[in-house]
Amino acid sequence: MWTKFECNNPDFHVRSLPDNVTFGVTRLAMQRSEVFRDMFSLCEPGTADASAVRVPEDTVDLDEPSETLTILLTLLHNPPDAPVETTTDPYKKEYDPATVIPLPLLESVILRLIDKYALEEAIVRSLEIHLQAHGPTHGLKVHCIALAHDRIHAANLASQYILPIAQYTKEEVKYIPTVQAYHNIVRFQDFRVKALRDLVLNEDIFPHGYGECSVHRDRTLTAWDTRRRGLLARIETGSDVAWEMKGLEETFRNCNTCHKACIAAVEMLSYKCRRIPWALHKLPAGYLDS
Repeated sequence: MWTKFECNNPDFHVRSLPDNVTFGVTRLAMQRSEVFRDMFSLCEPGTADASAVRVPEDTVDLDEPSETLTILLTLLHNPPDAPVETTTDPYKKEYDPATVIPLPLLESVILRLIDKYALEEAIVRSLEIHLQAHGPTHGLKVHCIALAHDRIHAANLASQYILPIAQYTKEEVKYIPTVQAYHNIVRFQDFRVKALRDLVLNEDIFPHGYGECSVHRDRTLTAWDTRRRGLLARIETGSDVAWEMKGLEETFRNCNTCHKACIAAVEMLSYKCRRIPWALHKLPAGYLDS
């Protein structure tokens, strides 16, 4: 799709100056770019500025390699659909990899073309979703690419997938575009770790004595407390603390009261975890300004 471009009924031509390769295009499709839309508007016969614009009647020369023009013209004539979602989870979207534009192509060419040729909003939105689709597997890189191209929404969404910053190599960290961006990631991850630790420490299996088992009370309290304190040192920004505590459910299988209390406590943990800011833009207002 991205290595070859053909137009069946061209009414205009675009030529690559470096490679002297000419492509047939349609004016209608080219107007999905504000740059070309303005050019055609200025060149309409009878317009006041038509004589001042030095563009041949049916050809325009662009200082772009033919490979780049192939991609640009494909975007304009056959705008890509958004990738196909494979999950209904509103918190963690996943996509069919076969429907996602490769990340190197997005990074090296496509995102640059968005701004240079002022592509229409529908195309831009679709391309942003393609970029976001790489977040779960390339969190830091997608975050940085999005920041570099001023795609703040995509950058914020990708922040939820960034691993603890200490796990990245020096070369990977260098990819972060600014000191402020680096600091934002560190502050965000620190906020989440502290919030998760506080949540685990303050979530009891028998809150205020509710659902307490008169037979196994002390043993159950000890097991719950031992488990959560052992978890504290291992909590990271992406930890699923509810899943970690869920392992205790099997321990209480022989007591219906304790088992029920454990399930309820784990479900409450899961609910409260979802309320902790999961991405940069979900942090309290002004938090990153301090």
